[in-house]
Amino acid sequence: MFLKKILSLIGPAFITAAVVLGPGSITTSTKAGSLLGYSILWAVLLASVMMVFYTRMGAAIGVATGQSSLMQIVTQKYGRWLAVLLGLSGFLICAGFQTGNNLGVGLAMSSMFGGTVALWAVIFTIVALALMWSSSSIYQVLEKLMMALVAVMIISFVGNLLMIRPDSAGIIKGFIPGKPGNFGLVVAISATTFSVAAAAFQAYLVKGKGWGKDDYRKAMQDATAGIIVLGAITMVIMITSAAVLLPKGIKVNTAVEMALQLEPLLGPLAKWLFLIGLWAAAFSSFIVNAMIGGTMLADGLGIGSTMDGKWPKLLASLVMILGTAVASIYKTNPIQLLIMAQATTILGVPLLAGVMILLANDKQLMGELRNNLVSNIIAVVAFLWLVYLSIRQLLTFLG
Repeated sequence: MFLKKILSLIGPAFITAAVVLGPGSITTSTKAGSLLGYSILWAVLLASVMMVFYTRMGAAIGVATGQSSLMQIVTQKYGRWLAVLLGLSGFLICAGFQTGNNLGVGLAMSSMFGGTVALWAVIFTIVALALMWSSSSIYQVLEKLMMALVAVMIISFVGNLLMIRPDSAGIIKGFIPGKPGNFGLVVAISATTFSVAAAAFQAYLVKGKGWGKDDYRKAMQDATAGIIVLGAITMVIMITSAAVLLPKGIKVNTAVEMALQLEPLLGPLAKWLFLIGLWAAAFSSFIVNAMIGGTMLADGLGIGSTMDGKWPKLLASLVMILGTAVASIYKTNPIQLLIMAQATTILGVPLLAGVMILLANDKQLMGELRNNLVSNIIAVVAFLWLVYLSIRQLLTFLG
C-alpha cells in the first residue's frame, strides 16, 4: 500500500524535476562541494523551496483554467505582445539549457566509451527527435522515461553516497545560512535549481496528464514531492563531493572530473555510477527542455498550445538542433560553454515569474485555487531574488 501511494504521487512534477536536474546542476553542486564543503547546503534548500512554490503555482494555473493554455490566458488578460515576449523568452532560455544538455551527454558518454563530445551529442539528439516524433502522446512517453531516468539518478548518486561516511554535524551546520565563501556558487545553485520556465511548464504538463480542478490536491502533492526529489539529489551530489574531495584538497570544475577523482578514492564502480548518473541527468533534460521552449513559443505565437501539436514539436526540434550545432561547433573547452549557457538563462526569468504571480492571484481565473498568503510571500521574495540576480548578471555582462 505504501509503495502504491508513493507511485500515485509520481506525475508531472517528476518530469519537471528531471529536466531541472541537468548537467548544470550536477556541475555546480560538484564544484560547490569540492570548494566549500557542506557550507551552502542552505542555498540548495532555499532554491528548492522557491521551486516548490512556483511549481505548485504552475500546476494550480494548469488545473484551474480548463482547456485554455498558459499563453492563451496571458493573451486574453494582457495582450498577444506579452504572450509572444514570454514565449520567445522561454524559447531562448531553453535553447541555452539545451547546449548544456548536449555537452553533458557528450562529456559523460565520451568519458565512458570514448569518442568525441560532438559525436555523442549528435547521436542522442537523433534518439530524442525519434522519440518525440514517433509518439502520439508525448506526455505518456515523458512520464515513463523520466521515472526511469530519475530512478537511475537516485541509484547512481545515492549509491556513491553509501560508500562514504560524511560528517553528520557538518551537514547539519550546512543548512544554517551564513556568509558564503563564494557567492557566485550560491547564484549558480539558484540558477540551476530554481527554474521558473520549468515551473511554468507545469501548467502544460498537468493538462497533458489530464488533470483538472478535481485533481488540485493531487497536483499539489505531486509538485511538492517532485521538487523534494530534485533538491535531495542535488544535496546528495554536493555532500559526496564535500566528503570525498574537500578533505584531500582536490578541487574540481566539472562533473566528469569528479567522476574521475572518485575512481582512485572509492574504486571504479564509483566512477561509473557517477558518469551514468550524469548521462541520465543530461538525457532526461533533452526532450523535456526542448518541449518547454517549443511549446511556450508556439503557444505565445498562437500556432499551437499542446505538446503533441505540429508547431510545438517543430520548434522543439529547432531547440534540439540548435543545441547540437553549438555544442558540435564549439571545439575548445566545452565545459566553459556549459557554464555560460546556464548563466545566461537567468536574464529572461523575472518577467515570467511576475506573470505567474499575477495569474495565480486572479480571482476570476483561479477561484478558490488562487494563492494563499504564505504562497504569495514566498513567491514575492523569490521574485525579488530573481530581479536581483538578473541585475547582477546584467552588470557582469556589461563589464
